[in-house]
Amino acid sequence: MFVVLWSYSQEMRPYDLEMQAKHAEKKGYDPTYRVNYFENIIIRATYTNNLNNLQFLDTANGNAVDLRPAAENLLGVSVDYKWIAIGVSYAPQFLITTADQELQNSSESLKLNLNFFYSDQWRQELNYTYNRGFKVSSNFDLREQDIIRLQNIELQVIQGSTYFIANKNYSFRAHYAQTERQLRSAGSLIPKIYYGYSIFRPTIGNFSETDQTTEVESFDFIGSVGYLYTFVHNQKWIATGGLHPGIGYNNSSYEYNNDKEDIFNSVSFTFKGEVTLGYNSYRWFWGVNGFWQNFNNSNNQNIQLNRDTLFVMAYMGYRFNDNKPMRKFFGWFEDTFGF
Repeated sequence: MFVVLWSYSQEMRPYDLEMQAKHAEKKGYDPTYRVNYFENIIIRATYTNNLNNLQFLDTANGNAVDLRPAAENLLGVSVDYKWIAIGVSYAPQFLITTADQELQNSSESLKLNLNFFYSDQWRQELNYTYNRGFKVSSNFDLREQDIIRLQNIELQVIQGSTYFIANKNYSFRAHYAQTERQLRSAGSLIPKIYYGYSIFRPTIGNFSETDQTTEVESFDFIGSVGYLYTFVHNQKWIATGGLHPGIGYNNSSYEYNNDKEDIFNSVSFTFKGEVTLGYNSYRWFWGVNGFWQNFNNSNNQNIQLNRDTLFVMAYMGYRFNDNKPMRKFFGWFEDTFGF
């Protein structure tokens, strides 16, 4: 019985095959390179180990403090259909590992995602991240009140990215969202514009009795030109690697406890590397994705902020058949806006 059900679940509906052929013809790509599953509802579960590192450097004396979220292990779920995806991730208490019980109880992490395609080659990502509770390390002796203050930092980040996939035969969707499958090895140049707004509250000062920073607001606008390549074995096993260097503009506003405010404009440099190993069939898919990204601002203020992000994400998902009411509703958007 199980074998019969499994075999049936792997059979693709004639409607799906028809829509896949129409999409390839309309968008002008070779269907032997990629196949889409836009007529399926795609559910994906994730586990993410998100090692965000924030470094505050006092350039006047070389003192540095590194902060890392205590709630760095997140569980998440996402739903994809047609051209849109929504997702949520959070850190449950049992995955928060720190020897400080008070820090563990007060730490939180939440991430919300909204991603969609304007067209076959334009992708838009929007994310919101909230972190509260940080592990603290420094290259000098911090006072206990400073450690407590730093542990209670709140970080909120709103960011977006707009991608263009230059090679029509390369499936960006298969790499990031598994709404498609790459059937043959291919790569693509991928220009991207990144824009983000972040706010730290309360945050770090110059580690003295006076002029302690109470809030930092930062805005980034960065352009990058990256390249991704996916190796495919037997149309199901994949290995993807990519590099994404970028340069842009950063505006930062520092507010202090003495009502003083400093505003800095600087050049911002970023570099991102990533790799993915996975399995992608008609119904089931799973894999592991890891990336590292660095943001460095070439400004001249006494307190300099640098960010490193390293995360490893394990994911598993399944594709369900859709229904006619869903097709009709989302089909209107496709016909009207060309998604």
